[in-house]
Amino acid sequence: MSSYAELLGKLSAEQINDFKAAFEMFDRDGSGSIDAEELGEIMNSMGKEMNQKELIELIHDVSDDGGDVIHFPEFLKMMVNAMSDSSEDEQIEQMFKCFDKDNDKFVGMGELKLIFLKMGETITDEEIHEIIHIADKDGDGRIGWNDFYSVMTS
Repeated sequence: MSSYAELLGKLSAEQINDFKAAFEMFDRDGSGSIDAEELGEIMNSMGKEMNQKELIELIHDVSDDGGDVIHFPEFLKMMVNAMSDSSEDEQIEQMFKCFDKDNDKFVGMGELKLIFLKMGETITDEEIHEIIHIADKDGDGRIGWNDFYSVMTS
């Protein structure tokens, strides 16, 4: 079993911040942990349908204390395991799906603002518009999958 320090060594600071933002977006009640219902939302956003029993088993598999919730270090362990089982393209797609909270195939202004807030960053609407302008490779005024992929691989 990997220690938390070993996990951190496998990830860049940017990946850790991205995972922290994703964790906090799905930790709706702000408890610092993710329960089976919240984990189900994460899995659904990644295109993986899981029933309640499978979700609880997954939590028990990664939970260090055998509890019914996942804390951030355990979430990182789960994500590192998922990353080792998938290609870079699949990882980018999973990240996009986590940020696309409303599943409309675009990361919008509100979703970007939430991501930055969850990472502890204060950002203005003007700065978000600038990010969208930079990332919007096809010029449609939105960050779609192709735009996101282009930014992540450049």
